[in-house]
Amino acid sequence: MSTPVLADDLIQGVVKHLAEQADVRAVLGAYPGGDVPWLFQHTLFLPVEGTSSTAAVLTRNGGWAGPNLHNTMRFPRLGLELWCDPQRDAAGHVSDPGEAQRRILHALWAIDTHLHLPAGGDRFWGTVRVVSSIRLNAPDPYLVPDGGGLLRVAVFYAVTEA
Repeated sequence: MSTPVLADDLIQGVVKHLAEQADVRAVLGAYPGGDVPWLFQHTLFLPVEGTSSTAAVLTRNGGWAGPNLHNTMRFPRLGLELWCDPQRDAAGHVSDPGEAQRRILHALWAIDTHLHLPAGGDRFWGTVRVVSSIRLNAPDPYLVPDGGGLLRVAVFYAVTEA
């Protein structure tokens, strides 16, 4: 019998942290009849196309620096993917393609305020102590092939975890 892990890993910790933020919940879709935002760990677990909503996926993408020799800090690269389905008319046709571009960037910047921390300073994402987190790239939303207007954007963060 295995022992359950009581501490969060980076992805579970950041999802817990983001789920507590009202501005993040406001820009994401949610499960019907509940207040559980579409914040996913590692994989997008539902089809976003046709929902006219936005979903976020948090992933761990290797590291951004090698380990150092004088302490036990870790340097994971955190990935954020946003998937945004455009608003559609009753027939399911995209009603305003530009709206989805604006909405995906609005969602990105709402989440980014909690992940891009240029001033540093210790904070906890769940039980994970984060010393710093810096955005590594500029967003570049693109149309998902065969996605019927669905947009995707990926951004990465250099996290220092103590």
